[in-house]
Amino acid sequence: MADKPTPVYITATVIATVLGAAGVWLPWVRKRPVGYGNGQPIYTMEYVSGLEVGLRGIDPFVILLVVAVVVAVVLARYRNWRPDIALIGAGGLLLVVFGNIFHSYWSVERYAVEFGLYLLLFSGLLYVLVGAGAILKRHMTISPDDGPDARIG
Repeated sequence: MADKPTPVYITATVIATVLGAAGVWLPWVRKRPVGYGNGQPIYTMEYVSGLEVGLRGIDPFVILLVVAVVVAVVLARYRNWRPDIALIGAGGLLLVVFGNIFHSYWSVERYAVEFGLYLLLFSGLLYVLVGAGAILKRHMTISPDDGPDARIG
């Protein structure tokens, strides 16, 4: 069946998943010094989620989400259904959650956004692009069964 996920589709999904898993593992934010004393930087003592390397808080749930998306895409290769909506939903969820986190860190002067948060946002964007691209491609192509009078759109 021509509507099954292609190897490129699966590869892009796996890449987005690896980026998401790496983004969860890496730090999301770094504290900037609030001042200097005796030539040494002074930092606040507040706890900031995403400051450390590793899995804490919502990180395991994000890992489960991205792995579930890959499993759905791989299974769709052997089943008769499309995982496009799952990709768009998971990507949208990643973009909303981590977009809000990005905004909350970016809007405060004492924090600097780190590489992990950028990877999570790119992962969500890639999921959405792959899912939406597959839907658009399916609606914009003409199948041989449509006949000579078929038009795009």
